[in-house]
Amino acid sequence: MVPSSTGLSRTLIALAVVFCLISPLTGVAAAQVDEQSVAADTDVGAVSFTELGRGTDVLFSANDEPLTVSLPVPDGLTATALVGTVTAPIDFSRGWIEVSADGRPVTRVEFDAGQVGAGLPISIPLSGLKVVDRSIAVSMIGHLVPIDDRCYDRSKYQPLALRDTAVVYKGIEQQPATVSSFFPPILRKATIYLADSTSQSQQSAALLLSTSIVNRYGSQPDSVVLAELPAGQLLPENAPGLFERNILIGAEGDGDIDLVAGSSGYPVLRIVGDDRSLVPQVNLLAANFNGFWAASQALKAPGESVAEISRDVVPLGDLRLASLTSTGLEHVEVSVPFSQSQLGRAMKNVTVRMIGSYVPMPSTRSAELSFSVGDQRLDTRAVDNSGRFDIEFMIPEGLVTRDMRVTVALDVAGDFQCGSSNGSTLTVDPASTISSNVADPPIPGGFQSLPQSMLPTIEVGTTRGDFADAVRAQRVLVAMQRMSYLPLQPRVQTFSNAASSPLPAVLIAADGNLPAGTDLPLPMDTADQGLLRLRGLQFDAAYGSIQVAVVPNHEIIVVTSNGEATDVDNMLNWLEADTTRFGRLTGDVLVAPRGVEPFDIGVDVSPAGGAKTTDSDSGISTATMGLIAAGTAALLVIAVSGVVVFRRRAK
Repeated sequence: MVPSSTGLSRTLIALAVVFCLISPLTGVAAAQVDEQSVAADTDVGAVSFTELGRGTDVLFSANDEPLTVSLPVPDGLTATALVGTVTAPIDFSRGWIEVSADGRPVTRVEFDAGQVGAGLPISIPLSGLKVVDRSIAVSMIGHLVPIDDRCYDRSKYQPLALRDTAVVYKGIEQQPATVSSFFPPILRKATIYLADSTSQSQQSAALLLSTSIVNRYGSQPDSVVLAELPAGQLLPENAPGLFERNILIGAEGDGDIDLVAGSSGYPVLRIVGDDRSLVPQVNLLAANFNGFWAASQALKAPGESVAEISRDVVPLGDLRLASLTSTGLEHVEVSVPFSQSQLGRAMKNVTVRMIGSYVPMPSTRSAELSFSVGDQRLDTRAVDNSGRFDIEFMIPEGLVTRDMRVTVALDVAGDFQCGSSNGSTLTVDPASTISSNVADPPIPGGFQSLPQSMLPTIEVGTTRGDFADAVRAQRVLVAMQRMSYLPLQPRVQTFSNAASSPLPAVLIAADGNLPAGTDLPLPMDTADQGLLRLRGLQFDAAYGSIQVAVVPNHEIIVVTSNGEATDVDNMLNWLEADTTRFGRLTGDVLVAPRGVEPFDIGVDVSPAGGAKTTDSDSGISTATMGLIAAGTAALLVIAVSGVVVFRRRAK
């Protein structure tokens, strides 16, 4: 069978991209890089688990239960030690942590209660361990011996932990020689240069590459920034630092991806193409992240645990969660976390079917199974001798949030003989399912509907179409991508086309010049702002805002101000100062007054649970603020001889 011309073309393009991924620097460019020996930093030192995207602590929740930790090893570097501070509960006499790799012991650290009172610094040697695909894997177990060897349920106490963990590296970072090795397993900063910063195709490619990189690196706090290629330069000339990379998006040729050496001697990833071919090049590049593009086995991006398409029924096995088995004496629980963005949709009618097993109880004990979301128990069943359960329950709409966690717990009562009683084991089967329907409007609404209501394709429109507005759009998209398991797929349009599209949209009007007809929860040009007055703003005070609005069949995000674009930039600076801030926003409007701490309010949606989200929150939820505002309107009429109208758009 002869393939179609379209299919053959796609195959040839894909093969060409793969060839680029594995091909080394060639010609003059290769000669400028001396065996990739350019030193980004000769004194690497300790890199924290936070920077590796691992959190900060290693927790040993049960005695002798192995934990496997995969640690990245960038090219040219050697991981010499895993360092941290051991902490433990006070009700033990002594303990130890054993570390092994490749089935062989590495070290055993022993300690007693007196040593860990204020934390015990330890260093676990890593030199000489086998490096596979730019990573090493170590297995650790912890063990605590109770005071007087008494018997009790360890699950009720704080676990043994290795805190403030970091990996110590030595050596000189080796610069990449092929496209496939361009991105390191640890990325601190990627700078994306645009050859023509006003080109819609280059802006689209830069935004798409930004979200793809952030998605690939998961919880690593990498910085992805846009920059304009200086006039007269063909390539970026600045020298990137340790774990940093430069990328150029150009506008020449029919489409190509290659690695070239800049005048500084450092490789630059160059992506070129015309208006038709440039964005497909970035799509092909992103599609190879898990193949030739895999930076390291230690790089666990959220995309590896995401259902590829939005489905009504998703088995837990598709989410590739960690262990769904736990063991204990009196209380055993298994947590099943999932996210609306992980399942690729805004969800309603969320139903969970939990299938699993437990060790049947002896005649001297009884047990009860419970199923909870948050602090609310949704179902409880007494266990029988079958050792199996199959329970289905619906999560009430009031408990449906962006990120959810179902806890399956087994509570055991009866006779326990210290030293001879076996623990109970609880297992959740990967065949368990999560069912849902698409929610329109999303549940919850406002900021808590992001990013799931924006998946996958997002229109991006800016009023000016310039580089500054493209940067603002990119910063908002990156903030959303950090919360999303699936990669966002932005594409730049004119403002009017993006605003009128049936798809979700991010609209940038930084100077406040919003086109007529742009519907906002809190209009910038009216006196309908009583909530702002109650938070201390004066009439005509300068501020920027991000607003989430529901329009027919989708949502839009509008980034604007009441006159000065710098107020929007200051607001984005505040959000980026703590990458968790965007995810903590509730309500549907973030207000950033000039010189005042930003705050979020609910105009058309109520904040979830009245949660406090800003660092200087007064303790009064924004839902309460809305009630106060309604009751205070009459006083404002007397005080200022005006009428403050609280607007609620019709649903």
